[in-house]
Amino acid sequence: MGDDLGAKKVLIGEIEEIALEYQVGEPIFTKEIKQQVNEHFEVASNNSFTRIVNEYLRRLEKRGVISKYDDGIYFRSKETKFGRSAIDKEKLIKKAYIVNEQEDEVIGYVAGAAFLNANGFSNNMTNRQEIVTNNYNVKKPIHKFSNPPIIKKPKVPISKYNYRYFQLLDTLRDIEQYHVLDASFYVSLYDYMERERIDGFKLLGYAKKYYNQKVMHILDELAEAVLDRELIG
Repeated sequence: MGDDLGAKKVLIGEIEEIALEYQVGEPIFTKEIKQQVNEHFEVASNNSFTRIVNEYLRRLEKRGVISKYDDGIYFRSKETKFGRSAIDKEKLIKKAYIVNEQEDEVIGYVAGAAFLNANGFSNNMTNRQEIVTNNYNVKKPIHKFSNPPIIKKPKVPISKYNYRYFQLLDTLRDIEQYHVLDASFYVSLYDYMERERIDGFKLLGYAKKYYNQKVMHILDELAEAVLDRELIG
């Protein structure tokens, strides 16, 4: 393919078509483009193929179809009265640390105050997100942020099957600093577990294996609250 002009035109057309499917501001990882092209053309992924993809992405950048954020990361942009639009940082965080969309897999989660706020447990706001992720050693996507999220290593590899459990347990481990522990919190916690179909026995098993007695005490308090008639009535 590398020496065939017609094939190259087809390839750059495919890359541009893929790039145009992204929304304005949405991050485009070079590795995603290569994977999609591989799936479409069944091209051998080698150094020559990588150079071709990188070259065509640079061409699209020069034409203004995409903008470069960092090595290996582009994004759809457009002209505004303030200049070229910027990358969507929330989508960049999600794609880099929380969801692997290509594999349809969860690789991380937001914990702490941001989790509590997003799920109605409190109105506590934080100026720095806490993210636990399998990609804890990947720093490039956020190294340009003025106030980057705190990236942490998970206790076990995160997947779509366990992330809600560890997300909740990580937050409960540090719950005292958020000043939300009262009777209404346990009601909200019970409702959340019901809504998200969190298995209490599985949650307890993870807590016993990976967390301290403080978390176990909170779960004991939850169990007592569940038995209270005001909660189950």
